[in-house]
Amino acid sequence: MSAPNSEDPRTIRWKLIRDLLVFVSKASLEALRDLALIPAALIAGIAGLMFSPSRPERYFHEILKIGDQFDDFVDLFGKQARGRRGLATEANEETEDDALRADDVFDRIENLLVEEYHRGGVTAQVKEAIDRGLDVVQEAVADSTPALRAPDSEEDRGK
Repeated sequence: MSAPNSEDPRTIRWKLIRDLLVFVSKASLEALRDLALIPAALIAGIAGLMFSPSRPERYFHEILKIGDQFDDFVDLFGKQARGRRGLATEANEETEDDALRADDVFDRIENLLVEEYHRGGVTAQVKEAIDRGLDVVQEAVADSTPALRAPDSEEDRGK
């Protein structure tokens, strides 16, 4: 059994919002990749058949390499980022893999927003307004939803 989370509910909520936004953005990038790679793969395959009879697969395999590199960049589920963090933690140093990843871009954007928030600018006002709105929604849902409880009697169990 895990220990209850003692973090502020608003902090937990903002972590979820950040993770959702990053995931949806990365999934959208992958959808755009698919829209570009499907016709590119077809064109590359046809071009290989027409212009390179001795190695018809060569153009298509180049498209596959591009797709693979893009997958590494996007890292939709964060496996590479988790692996890099684990390696950096174990070695107490940065990993040798300095390739730019989508997570790096999102981290930079997040850092800019956090800096703006700490300066008390528009970001802080927007965050506070969103927090207040989400608090109201969560309270309304909590008030209108009966709490689940274990049945006490045979009547509650439906006999």
